[in-house]
Amino acid sequence: MDKKVSVVMCTYNGEKFVSEQIDSIINQTYPIHEIIIQDDCSTDNTINILRNYEKKYPNIYVFQNKVQKGINENFFSAMERATGDYIAISDQDDIWLQDKIAKQIPYVDDFLLVACGSKPFAGDACAKVYFDQRKKNIGLERIIHTNMIPGHTMVFKKSLSIYIKRITTYAYIYDKLIAMVAAAHESIMLLPDYLVNHRRLINNATYTQPLRYEKTTVNGIRYIKRTLSQYIKLRPQIRTYFAQLHLFIKTIECSTDAKTNALKISLYQSKKGLFNYIKLSLLYVKLRKRIFYTEEKNCILSVLRSLYFPISSSDYFRFWIKK
Repeated sequence: MDKKVSVVMCTYNGEKFVSEQIDSIINQTYPIHEIIIQDDCSTDNTINILRNYEKKYPNIYVFQNKVQKGINENFFSAMERATGDYIAISDQDDIWLQDKIAKQIPYVDDFLLVACGSKPFAGDACAKVYFDQRKKNIGLERIIHTNMIPGHTMVFKKSLSIYIKRITTYAYIYDKLIAMVAAAHESIMLLPDYLVNHRRLINNATYTQPLRYEKTTVNGIRYIKRTLSQYIKLRPQIRTYFAQLHLFIKTIECSTDAKTNALKISLYQSKKGLFNYIKLSLLYVKLRKRIFYTEEKNCILSVLRSLYFPISSSDYFRFWIKK
């Protein structure tokens, strides 16, 4: 019996690219149970494009919000409409490879969340992209700092969405919350395949300028100056973020090493004072294989980076400065 997959897409002023993405979903080699599309009060021609698809395909259901909900609430409420056993998240402007769902579906019974790789490309002249093909770290200790599992790569059990209503007021994007719950259970499968062409646009809500991390002396000096400046500006917001995060992680009903480590990190990050900073730095040294994008092979450099990580992790929150 086929596993029923509901694709959930949220749209806002997406008339330029939404047809290309819907077509890539319709043409999946794995049968899609339904495509739920919820528009957040677009002012362009998006809703008319969606209605035409709804008339043509019986498994496409289009909804339009009466008032604008924003990214999180729009996705959360759209996911509640899904009737399938599994949910696949879709952005409005990406392009899925035809076998995306077919390659993810064999693993959905064994993991709460199955993700794939995505390959970014510039959707406009101003957007800059960086494609890092290294095998990335998907542990909770990493994800609480920066999400490694974007929504457009996800297929997950609908039961995972029971946590959604608890976290809609928190300052994290919906896909990070889903990833954190699955990572707390240590139940994420990351396929090595790149199955999504991810369009990056300068006005995307999650767009930030890619940084250069090549290990040169000049980059090292810039890195320290930038992160120290950001840390000074953002420290109060970072403390608040981790205080909220600590409360959220405590609500996740599991008992794993990942959850225990994340609770310690979030507690120390939420506190003031030199003593807490020292404890946090030493904890990062202990968990250094879990906190970086990929494992640092140089042991001395790994320890030094870990000791500085309470400050350098401000890079993951730099979009707050932009806003």
